[in-house]
Formats: sequence, C-alpha cells, structure tokens
Amino acid sequence: MPPPTSQPVAVTLSVADGLLAGVRLGDSPDFDAVAAALNGRPATLGVAALAAHVRAAVPFGVDLVGTTPEAIAVAVRAAVDTPAAGHIGRFTPAEVARFTAGWAGYPWRILPERPLSPAMNVALDEVLTDRLSKGLTPPTLRFWGWDAPAVVLGRTQSVANEVDADAAAALGVTVVRRISGGGAMFVQPRGAITYSLTLPDAALAGFSVRASYEVCEAWVIEALRGLGVDAHHVPINDIACSEGKIGGAAQARRGGVVLHHTTIAYDLDNAEMARVLRIGREKLRPKGTASAAKSVSPLARQTGLGREAVVEALRAGFVARYGGTASELSPDELAAAEALVVSKYGAEAWTREFE
Repeated sequence: MPPPTSQPVAVTLSVADGLLAGVRLGDSPDFDAVAAALNGRPATLGVAALAAHVRAAVPFGVDLVGTTPEAIAVAVRAAVDTPAAGHIGRFTPAEVARFTAGWAGYPWRILPERPLSPAMNVALDEVLTDRLSKGLTPPTLRFWGWDAPAVVLGRTQSVANEVDADAAAALGVTVVRRISGGGAMFVQPRGAITYSLTLPDAALAGFSVRASYEVCEAWVIEALRGLGVDAHHVPINDIACSEGKIGGAAQARRGGVVLHHTTIAYDLDNAEMARVLRIGREKLRPKGTASAAKSVSPLARQTGLGREAVVEALRAGFVARYGGTASELSPDELAAAEALVVSKYGAEAWTREFE
C-alpha cells in the first residue's frame, strides 16, 4: 500500500521582534499544540529546525493525518518569507517613505562604478565609513566596479570552509575579506551589481538591526519593481522574488555610522560559482560562519535589460527619493584605501584570520 501523501497546510502568522507570533495551522484544533509550540520561535529558523519543533509538539503515538512535520515547516517558512501584497517585507512603501523622510535632508554623494581591485573595493568601504564618522565626507551611495572576479568573505568566515582554493586559482578568482558580517559573495565584473550606503546611525534610530536591513533595501526593491521584478525583502538580509534570491546584504557599524552594502545577481555564471564556493560541502575548519545555500535568480533573465540600464534605474530610484550629487573618489580617499590594501585587505593575515 503506498504511503499517504502530505497535503498543504494553510498557515497564518505574524512576526514580532524577529519571533513567530499568532501561528495558526489550518482550521482543525488538532494542530493547536503544534501552533503553540511554534509561537516564540525565531522567524529565521529553516525547514529542518521548524520540522523538529513540530515533531516535538506531537504527542507520542499520535500521527499527523494527511501531512508531515516537513510539510508544515515548509508552509510556515513560506508564510514568513512571503510579504503581504504590496509590502516591501514587514513594512509598506508608505511606511518606509515616512521612516526615511529625513534622508532627503542629507547631502548625499553618489559615486558611480569605477573598476577597482576586490581589495580596493573592500578597503574603500572602511575609508568612507571612517571619513563620515569624522565629518570629512557626507553620507554616500557608492556603486562598486570590479576589475576581476572575487569571493568576498564575511568578517568571521573561514577561507577553507567557503572557497575551493584550486577552483578559485584556476579561474583567477581573488579572495578578500570585508569588515561586515554575513556570508560569502561571489562576484564577476559583469555578473553582479554591488553598492554601499554609508549613513549616520541616527538615520536608522529606533530600528533594530534586523528591521534596518529592510529600510535600507526598500528603495532598491521599489526600483526593481519598476523594472517588472516582483522583488521583496526576506529577513534578515535578502532581496528575493518568486523565482529565488536576487541579492544579499551585510552591515557594519562603527563610529556612529552604518555601512550597509548589497550584492545583486545580474548575470552570474552559476557553474563557476558552484565550483568556487563550497556551500553545502563538508566544513574543513571549526571556526568561521557558514554561508547559506539559496537559489539565485539573476536580473538579466528577469528584466531583459543591459547591466548599465539596471544600475541606472537603481541610481535614479535612489536620487528620486532622497536626492544626491554625482561625485568621484578623491585622491585622498584612494590613497587611504591603497594604504589599507597593503596593511590589511591585501594581507594574508587578514584574509586568513579564521584558518
């Protein structure tokens, strides 16, 4: 006799302070104990962890008729990841516009793409963050330009765990480490769009770190929607659509400044990415934060637009909301970044700190 098939379970819930709340599973009271067990759990839990909580809530000897713990977990995960119609994520566009109304009062500096080495790009993030902290430069939106493919590691990741060294060397992929947290980014000069925001932490006053990601990404999501992409925010730090992940963000905070940067997939070579990144493979070092495996949906296929047109749409979307003046990196900024490449970002001691 074939095993019974699992049926979808209707899930309603909310997320409060990063925790599941008001979980309701279907219309049957048989699921009340399971729903109660899920309330208060972190909204970031994956399917396996959610399924484990479901199993623990089912009394010994009792079967879930017509479904499985995994099916319930998938439904819960989908309910968390799918925002209400029209929402950026948790917030509506109107709410974000109200939250960020003060951003239009900043003298934003807009820096266009300029091909630079991977080490220079991560060094410039530190330079611009520290210069804003000292009042030497205004809040800035910088679009990164790349002169070589790279893997950009999060602050606490291990090279050995994240990167296939032989594949990276064979493909000419440089490995660097940034000052922000999060997972590894695989970038190719024409395959990715990366930008950084440096802004005073007062611009995000009253928001948790989790909520600040959505606020900082809302202008991008609205710009992508203007290109026909059904983009939305997925906690904690992803931009996604119905086809999968579009981009991921990371932050660092120092000296009263928030550095928020995002890499968006435009036309990545998935085969090369799979060769270079060790996502899902055995961990080789006990130290280091692991990257999460997520399906990536590049913008080139979704929009049919050239890369420059997408970058321009993002720039124009930001300027339309908050203003900004086109600028260039100064000789002092470039010299400071070059010095950091020598002392830090181009040095093995920094890149391989967690080996």
